Amino acid sequence: MNATILLDEIDLPESGPVEIEIKRSFTIGISATRARRTVNGWLFLKVSTSMLGDTPSLVVAERVVWRVPILFTATHVGPVGRIGSVDVDIESGEVLAETADIEDMYCRIEELAKTLPPFKLREVPPEYLAKEIPVTPIEPRGKLADFVTPIPSGKNPQGIIPELRQL
Repeated sequence: MNATILLDEIDLPESGPVEIEIKRSFTIGISATRARRTVNGWLFLKVSTSMLGDTPSLVVAERVVWRVPILFTATHVGPVGRIGSVDVDIESGEVLAETADIEDMYCRIEELAKTLPPFKLREVPPEYLAKEIPVTPIEPRGKLADFVTPIPSGKNPQGIIPELRQL
């Protein structure tokens, strides 16, 4: 497995020779690939479906983590650009959500979105369209709120439930 290793919080001179000696022991409990997949799941469930984790780097600091870059994606162009990162504990696999500046990510998305070409619907060739399927003759009835609001047991506002069962 190849990994980029970042040394976080090291004081370096402006110029001149530098000698770095590293002796650090830790256990890899989660691979870089698994860290990326974990971040993708976290992004999908907690943040946005328009974000995607990229190839992680190993960060050796007080706490050793995988730092997973986060990309903004758009369905009509694919990955657009990097908007931030989030760390994953290398031993436990826990996503360290506090390391992700989600508000800054959304600001960066707004900037990148301005550079995108307009979305265009793709034409589907006629041979791929369904044939001989009748159009559904159902007209919406009632208010949208009646369909999404839980109906208390024993109550049927505007007789909607029997109408739906008849369809």
